[in-house]
Amino acid sequence: MFKHKYLFLLIVGLVGLVSCEDFLDRPPLDAIGNESYWYTSSDLERYVLQFYPEFPNHSGYVMAREDNGSDNLTVSGADPVMSGARTIRTGNWRSEWSNIRSINFFFDNYSKVEGGFETYKHFLGEAHFFKAWFYFGLLKRYGDIPWYTNTLEPNSELLMKPKDPRTVVADSILVHLDKAIEYLDARSDAGNTRINKEAALAFKTRVALYEGTWQKYHAGTPFGTTGAQPNKYLQACIDAAEELIDGSYTKGVYSTGNPNEDYYFLFGMENMSSVNEVLMYRVANASEGLGNNVQAFTTARTGGMAVTWSLVTSYLGKEGQPFDYLGLSGEMKGNDFLTEIAQNCDPRLQATVWMPGDLRAANTGNVFDKPYIDRGGEELCPSGFQVKKFSNPDSPQAGLFGSGGARDSETGYILFRYAEVLLNYAEAKFELEGVVEYDVLNLMRSRVGMPDFEVHSQNTDPNRVDYGYQIADELYEIRRERRVELALEGHRIDDYRRWAAHALFQGERPLGYPFDESEFPNLSPALNENGLIDYFAGQLPNGYLFRENRDYLDNIPQDELTLNPNLEQNPGW
Repeated sequence: MFKHKYLFLLIVGLVGLVSCEDFLDRPPLDAIGNESYWYTSSDLERYVLQFYPEFPNHSGYVMAREDNGSDNLTVSGADPVMSGARTIRTGNWRSEWSNIRSINFFFDNYSKVEGGFETYKHFLGEAHFFKAWFYFGLLKRYGDIPWYTNTLEPNSELLMKPKDPRTVVADSILVHLDKAIEYLDARSDAGNTRINKEAALAFKTRVALYEGTWQKYHAGTPFGTTGAQPNKYLQACIDAAEELIDGSYTKGVYSTGNPNEDYYFLFGMENMSSVNEVLMYRVANASEGLGNNVQAFTTARTGGMAVTWSLVTSYLGKEGQPFDYLGLSGEMKGNDFLTEIAQNCDPRLQATVWMPGDLRAANTGNVFDKPYIDRGGEELCPSGFQVKKFSNPDSPQAGLFGSGGARDSETGYILFRYAEVLLNYAEAKFELEGVVEYDVLNLMRSRVGMPDFEVHSQNTDPNRVDYGYQIADELYEIRRERRVELALEGHRIDDYRRWAAHALFQGERPLGYPFDESEFPNLSPALNENGLIDYFAGQLPNGYLFRENRDYLDNIPQDELTLNPNLEQNPGW
């Protein structure tokens, strides 16, 4: 069993060791002498630990901001991708490849270890996981990219290599994940602050579903790959999910039997080590200067974040039927509207958005009064739907900002949780086999006291969203469940991109709640024809201008195309 305290301090030390060194000036970690390294399993462990700080964390505001740039969340400044305002990137992408080079350096040297395979098997599994992790990030950003197996030296001919098709990259990522799954210790031995077998299985479902649906929905466009086999990836997702679901692994859906609180409290915990749903998370440690400001930006300020009308209206009513939010907005405004939807809609909505009367900070007894639509900067909530998810009113940092401990929160950052695996599985099963996994979906419904999963006709949904193409009612509901369950957890951008679903928001603006002027007598926000706050009416007069022939991928930096004429620019750039 790995000791969390030792692991954390070792990682902190390694961060200090490597973060100040420029990539150009060093082969990874060989400042200590490559010839004297690589001979013990401890050498391999120390090497892979340097990559743990590359995982995302809450230190930059809060995980919810990762949904900015989607139809789930907005901040007070319009996102450049959604507004169509991006310009071609110059410079190079060297820093984005430094981790690939570093992990390849491991694979070039690890076999020098003197000792049995069992002594370093887990660390080798971690290295396979990290290579998959780093390459998946590049795949999502750039699509076709060169796949490198070994460390490249400055004079290597492979530096002039053209891009490999994204399917080659995806296949290679899955090979590394299969090795990771084979070599890694289970969570029962590794814990869930360390990469483990369950996390690797979860990651495989994520990668395989992404590529399978990308190739299905981008087929015939410049973003698809000739000869791609989407079903192969969908099957890989199903296989990995079934291994985790059916195997003797540590997993489950967190529930204490309190449907009004369990989902909410899951995301604000500091110590998640005993939560079976959390397959892997990142620890925060304020005493080592690695706390975060999640509680500051969920219980004291907003960071400019605002949940959109589009996300809110995707939640079903408490009885499991589509809820007529727009009809209600004609009868109730402001706090009355919020109170009504809190009482009559899926409890996951009240766990995600602050509602009047919610306790914000137990240490002061502060309760949520009304949203910060009349404030500015990092106190503004431009939609009236203020982010609650990830807050913890019992945290000592709840309600604090500035010098009062804003960065001392130790809220954990969930990297993989079991509910995502269940959703990946349900989506892949329907995409490949046309089968609805009701029992799987009901595990998440029952946690919050919602009725069993039910398929509704899209035509009867007053909040229907348009994907720009026809999908079955079953898939429509599976996607809805995914959006609700994973709201603000950083999946929505990946989802609309792999679904080729720019029609969801193109030409639309992120709207807010029905404004009640009696609650804000000195405020006159822009409103749409239905009385909903339309904060971005001036910034986005024509709505989101996402360019579907370009914005699904980033451009390759211009200097790279000059240095390597064998590279081709991405579509639309």
